[in-house]
This record gives sequence, C-alpha cells and structure tokens, in this order.
Amino acid sequence: MVLTSHDIKRIEKLGHDPRFFMSEQNGWLRLKNTMGRCVFHNGTFCTIYEHRPEGCVLYPVVYDKDDCCAMRDSECPQKHCFPLSEKTSKQLYTLISVLEKERTKRRKEKRTGPTTQGR
Repeated sequence: MVLTSHDIKRIEKLGHDPRFFMSEQNGWLRLKNTMGRCVFHNGTFCTIYEHRPEGCVLYPVVYDKDDCCAMRDSECPQKHCFPLSEKTSKQLYTLISVLEKERTKRRKEKRTGPTTQGR
C-alpha cells in the first residue's frame, strides 16, 4: 500500500518507527509486508485499523493505470460487497494526485537537495 505523508505521520503518532512499517521504492513510500501480509496485520485483523492509510480505507477500490480509472481489485474475494461509487472514485483520484505530487517532490529533492522555504 502506497503511503501519503499524512498516513506516515498518523502512524508515527501511534508510536511506530517508519523504519518498521515503511519502505521506499522508486520514490513511492509503501507499507512493508512480512510473511505475505502488511506489517500491521496480525493474521486475524489490522492492528491500526482506526488509523490505517487512506488507500486501505478505500480498498478494494484501486486505480487501473492502463484504463486510467477506478475499479474494484479483481483479486479481492469480497470485492462484490463494496460499491464503486462516484464519491469513492473521487476520493481515489484525489489520493492518486496527492501521492504523485509527494513522489515528484521527493524525487526532485533527492536530485537537488531539500528546498529551503523563506529564502
């Protein structure tokens, strides 16, 4: 699951070190997986459910890059239980926009160094 900076801050406030739950891959910040599942899933339930990332809240609605649209994840066995509403689609498009902007900023800062505000 890809993380926004807001997701990361929210999880950090719970006392979790980003090194425990987050990895970076090609500019994307993601939840780590252990033994085939999210580090916050104990085999029965999500241990940070009330504070889970926005992408987890929206799941099983995901973004299809090929068709540039919201869709239900074909691999989710319970996908039929979740409506693909206009509201959910809009929330997903907003999330995608935030994730892309944050990634672009991180990649730019990696090349040029952090931006200094107020100068």
